[in-house]
Amino acid sequence: MYIDANGGDPDATSPTLRRYHKLLWSKSLPSGDFFDLRDDKPSCYLFHSSALGDFSLGSDAITHSYKNQTNKKWLTTQIPKEVQELFDHGSTIGAYLIFPTIRWSESTQ
Repeated sequence: MYIDANGGDPDATSPTLRRYHKLLWSKSLPSGDFFDLRDDKPSCYLFHSSALGDFSLGSDAITHSYKNQTNKKWLTTQIPKEVQELFDHGSTIGAYLIFPTIRWSESTQ
């Protein structure tokens, strides 16, 4: 996920991660409704609109290796192999999730 993030946070800058989330999470629900995610709403990472309401969704990693944190170098330099291994595993689609960030109402549109 870091390849096309150009040094930035993949959640904010990786088009690949956003496309993967859209493909992975847009699907039929047990109710029979389709959970359709859109990536064309300005200022929204992903967006869903249904009878339940309008929702902005964000992305975040569920792992943290502290690899690039200078205040944790005292620790990460002691176990570089393990830090790199966690970073590599945490850079795959399986380490990211989406979650609601804003429920849109008439007043926020």
